Amino acid sequence: MANQAGGANELLSAQKSSDSGLQINLHPLPILEISDFITRGYQRNFKGAVVGGLLGQQNGREITIEHSFSIKSVKKEGDGGIYELDQEWFRQRLDQMKLVHKSPQLDLVGWYALVPKSGPTTIHLPIHHQISAVNESAVLLGFHLEDMLSPVAGDPLPITIYESNMEAEGEDKEMKDSENPTNMVLRFRKLPYATETGEAEMIGMQFIREGGANASGDDAQAETKNIAEQFEQKIAVTDGKGKRRAVMTSGSVTKNPVSPGQGKGKQKDEPSSSPPQAEPPSPDANLTRSESEYMAALQAKFNAIKMLKSRIALIITYLQRLPPAFTEGKQTTQEASDAARASGGQYTIPSNNILRHIQSLVANIDLVTPAEQAALRKEMLQETNDVKLISLISDLLTSVSEVKEAGKKFSILESSKQGRGQRAGGAFAGPGDKNIDYDFTGSLIPAANSQEFGGASDAHYNLSD
Repeated sequence: MANQAGGANELLSAQKSSDSGLQINLHPLPILEISDFITRGYQRNFKGAVVGGLLGQQNGREITIEHSFSIKSVKKEGDGGIYELDQEWFRQRLDQMKLVHKSPQLDLVGWYALVPKSGPTTIHLPIHHQISAVNESAVLLGFHLEDMLSPVAGDPLPITIYESNMEAEGEDKEMKDSENPTNMVLRFRKLPYATETGEAEMIGMQFIREGGANASGDDAQAETKNIAEQFEQKIAVTDGKGKRRAVMTSGSVTKNPVSPGQGKGKQKDEPSSSPPQAEPPSPDANLTRSESEYMAALQAKFNAIKMLKSRIALIITYLQRLPPAFTEGKQTTQEASDAARASGGQYTIPSNNILRHIQSLVANIDLVTPAEQAALRKEMLQETNDVKLISLISDLLTSVSEVKEAGKKFSILESSKQGRGQRAGGAFAGPGDKNIDYDFTGSLIPAANSQEFGGASDAHYNLSD
């Protein structure tokens, strides 16, 4: 290892960074991509080197780092587990990224990797040599993982940018004897950098910053848990001015209509027969900040899916309306164009440029497909089962509540019937019938102290007859 315990890093240059004159302008998108790569790799138990390329522009001694992309690495067997780039995969991915970022044209300006605070080590040299074969002045953006695991408020970004240059080995760098040239070694030198943000990046960073600030509160977890429950009681309505707001479904705020002439002319001095109405609350009074951001995120996703659906439908319609002979390969593009013009708008005029774009889009679908389809399907199945289980539990609770209400009503009816039966028994036993008792089974029986059974007062009545 180049960084020996208790000693200085041998791969770091002793020269000052001001001697090179390089100016680095770092954009926030590469930082977000690197942190996202590290987070996803940790969650998916990624086993490999966290390395990627940096895209930007180089104008003289000024370098801008605007975008980044991950690179596939291969572990060499027999060299102590040193990683190298998959050259074929790297070349193809670099060509794709250059094709995407061609206005303005971006090129490979460096690469990034996880680097300790002490600086690069010998395990970084093989990949750096491969990157230098594409760009001799490539820089290295070192991401310090230890600063991410134990962040401290007020610390700078956990990154350091290095440039590489060849220096003479040893303290005496002057070549005193031309026949014995000094051995040249590769060394890294720290570079100062400045952050530069565009308008679109500022909007994205502002959204991320507000989301992180809300998630850092003490009651953020409880508030997030109750968002879904609160939204079940709210609906989005339109106020007629193109704006949408959420109101409670349990009640609504109404306004008394005002006549067109009210408040003008003589009617202003006339006393009002109705008392003044209190001003309604603000339309957004029921929404918290987290709810507003949640609604905005859902609306953005809905708009994106809606636009994607319309674009896919447009592509399908375009392909369906092509001349049948052209789709079967029996006509050239020129012949199909003439046939489409002669059809009077029945068929669309084929365009090789549009067809190439559609073919490229279809070919790149695999790039956005997750690598682990089985794990994705399992996760989606689990989430679907959770949603259905919650729905079944909700239906069960509703049924239990309905049964409980039915039981209450049945109990009230039974109590009412018993009360009417008691009142009916008291009506048969008049004031002179002292020797008659009422039995709850529905019979009137003589009293136990009665001596005779032949009199009217000793009669036996059965209400069931």
